[in-house]
Amino acid sequence: MNEANVPAPEAYYLPPTRYVPNSPLPLLVYRDVLPKPVTVESSQRFVEQHGWDRKGHVWEAFYKRHFHPNSHECYGVVSGSSVVLMGAGTSDETEGRDPHDSTSKAVGIRLTLRQGDLIIHPAGTSHANLSTEGEYRYLAFFPRDAPRWRTENGTKLMDVEAIMSEIKAVPMPQDPVTGDSGHLQRLWGEAAKKSC
Repeated sequence: MNEANVPAPEAYYLPPTRYVPNSPLPLLVYRDVLPKPVTVESSQRFVEQHGWDRKGHVWEAFYKRHFHPNSHECYGVVSGSSVVLMGAGTSDETEGRDPHDSTSKAVGIRLTLRQGDLIIHPAGTSHANLSTEGEYRYLAFFPRDAPRWRTENGTKLMDVEAIMSEIKAVPMPQDPVTGDSGHLQRLWGEAAKKSC
C-alpha cells in the first residue's frame, strides 16, 4: 500500500503535562485500515510487513495510564471498540477532553477506537483505556529492533527536559500502513524539524 492510496491519518499534538512528557510528534490514528476481514493473523501480517513486530498476546483493555520514553508503539484493534485517554498521566486529575473542544482546559484527549483502526503513539505519549464495548481486543506492535520498552506511569513530577532528550533520540520507524515513505514520515518529519 502506498501513501497515495491511504487516507491521511488523524493527527493529534499533545503537550507535556507536569507528569507526562508526551511528544513533539503527533499521535496518529488510521481509521478502518486493517485488512478485511479483520483477524489477528491478517492484522499481524499487515503491520509486520512494514517493520513493526507484534509483542505479547492479544490484549484486552489496559486501564493503567502509562507511557514508553524509549520506544514508539502501535495498536491494531481487532475487535470491539474502546474510548482511550491519550496524553495524561496517573497523577493528572482528568478524564481528558474531546479533541475538537478547544475551550476545555482538561489535560489529554479522549478518542474512540474501533475494529480496523490503527493508532501510533510516539515515544513518551501516555495512553490508557477508559471504557470498552463488544469484546475489545488489540495487538501491540513496536518498531523492529527497538529496545525492550520501558514503562512509566506519570505519578511523579518529572524533569520533562531530561526525559524529552531520550524521547527525541528514538529513531523514526516505518509507517506501519505504507512502509518507508508514508504519512508517518511526512508528519513526524515536519514536527521533528519544528521541535529542534
